[in-house]
Amino acid sequence: MNDDWAPGKPATISESGAGPPRTGLQASSQDDYPENETAFSCSSMEFDDFDAQSEQLNGHREEYLKLSTGPFRGRLVSAFLGRGVSVHYETVNCAMYQRVGCPEGLIELGVSLGRTPVAVNGIELRCNDVVVGRPGTQLELDVPPEGAEFLVLVVELRLLKSLGCMDAGLELLDPHGRKTSVARAACLASAIETGGKTMLQTCAQAPATWRPHDAGRALAAETVAALELDTSLGIAHERTRAKRSAAVLAAARDALSVMGKFDYATLSAATGRSPRSIQLAFAERIHITPLRYFRAIRLHRARNALLAGAGDRSATIGDIAAAHGFWNWSLFTQLYRRQFGEAPSETRARANTRDARRALH
Repeated sequence: MNDDWAPGKPATISESGAGPPRTGLQASSQDDYPENETAFSCSSMEFDDFDAQSEQLNGHREEYLKLSTGPFRGRLVSAFLGRGVSVHYETVNCAMYQRVGCPEGLIELGVSLGRTPVAVNGIELRCNDVVVGRPGTQLELDVPPEGAEFLVLVVELRLLKSLGCMDAGLELLDPHGRKTSVARAACLASAIETGGKTMLQTCAQAPATWRPHDAGRALAAETVAALELDTSLGIAHERTRAKRSAAVLAAARDALSVMGKFDYATLSAATGRSPRSIQLAFAERIHITPLRYFRAIRLHRARNALLAGAGDRSATIGDIAAAHGFWNWSLFTQLYRRQFGEAPSETRARANTRDARRALH
């Protein structure tokens, strides 16, 4: 047996574009593990389409905005261990803005494994930091140009309660707070990284005596034990200046998302900040200019229209470009190719191929 699904190893399966995930191990039937509400499954996929990667985790309401130019490369390795526990390893190769919703009934514990810091809800992750997503909350991740590497443990809230986690007096996991926290928790971070990697490697080998539900519960129990060891657990807060720049960036993002035409006067009025303050916030937090961010939003919307309306020949690519503020066809094609690593016509052709495949099924 191989360990190709282990983090840091090349994935054995490549998935280009949208479509149902392909798994290297077939999902077990419900009868194989009668105590499980969800059958065990494990998958490893590589992507050259960030939308296709974002669609793999059902119920998370993921949205990716690619900010770097050039082709996208990503990877997602997932192991669903039956009732209540799953592990996910994800990589992206470029600057991204990722908005991820945490489903009801689940607690998400994540660590960043990359060398370059990633910001979550405006707070920069450091070594031994753990992102805690409570049910119904939303994570906003700013990934640097170097890309990022994440490992996330997802556990049902009722399973945590059955393990006595809520009796530990850790407000961090209180679901009623409806907030996302970044915890300074060295033991917890180590347990998630070590346990998560080991679990993915074990899933790849799938021994004959494999009991996924028992393994998932053991991983959750070890995580709770590590959490209780972090007696000096604290909630991370940014320094005043960093917190201020994060707030400016968030306000500017909201304004840019509804602006029809880029204009610093309008942006300043919407945020209550000077153009210089806005520029500095973008430079410090996501390393691009507000104009480039605004252009990326419009290019993504044009791309979404190309993908969604692939079968509608009444709207030409030029019509779609103009509808999103790109009147110069040559410039639009140049900017589009630089942003996504392919021409608009290639995006539409790929969408047509995808739709044709779906029609066959």
